[in-house]
Order: sequence, then C-alpha cells, then structure tokens
Amino acid sequence: MIGSLAAAAVSAHHNPGVYFDLGAVVIHRDVIAVSFTPSNPQGRLVYSMADTDGAMREWVAELPANNMMRRNGVESDMIQSGDRLTLRGNPGRQGATMLRITHALLPSGHVATFYSPQGTGSLEDLEVN
Repeated sequence: MIGSLAAAAVSAHHNPGVYFDLGAVVIHRDVIAVSFTPSNPQGRLVYSMADTDGAMREWVAELPANNMMRRNGVESDMIQSGDRLTLRGNPGRQGATMLRITHALLPSGHVATFYSPQGTGSLEDLEVN
C-alpha cells in the first residue's frame, strides 16, 4: 500500500501536465532574464515581462534537466541576467505565472530548443501553430 502511494506521488511530480497546460502554446516576447539556473532534475529560468496593464511581473519557467539541455546544445552560459528573450512554451495551469519552455530566441539570434525532438532550431519554432 505505501509503495503504491509513493509511486503515485513520484508520477505526479514528474508529469508536467499536472502543472502546465500541454495542449496550449504561448509566446512571451521581449522578456528580461532575471536568473538562469541549469540543474538536475530540472533547471529554472526566472524572467520578468509586462502584464496586460503594463506592470512588470516575475515568471518562473521550468527547464529540462541540465544533461538534456546540453544534448540539445543549450549551455549554462547562453542566458545571462538582463538578456532580452522571446520564449515559447506551455503555460501554467489556473493562471499561474509559470511556463514550461520549449524554445527560446536568444540575444545572439540563436533559437535554443529545450525539449527534443521539437522543432528545427529556426525562428519558425517561435510561432504558434
């Protein structure tokens, strides 16, 4: 009995569908990176962007594990505090200021892919289909 409860808790923790609407895709343009922390089991990007009233709000973005990001070509120094980015991903459920990033347009013009195989690494990856 205890083993099955532990398994259910682990499953819920690692299922992004619990926290993010995987059926929806949003684009956040002209956001400002606050901090970028690649780590395992999941990294984090904190960023700010203007809400509909023009007030700056802080968001937290979930990233895949550091080793997965490296396999996709994302290095720990690619995003610096103060960088302006465009992000594509799945929004947090129930209006949470969270995003599960799938792609980011970096200041260098490079499109970083965070989860593979998704996209081509081109600007087309930052469009909503």
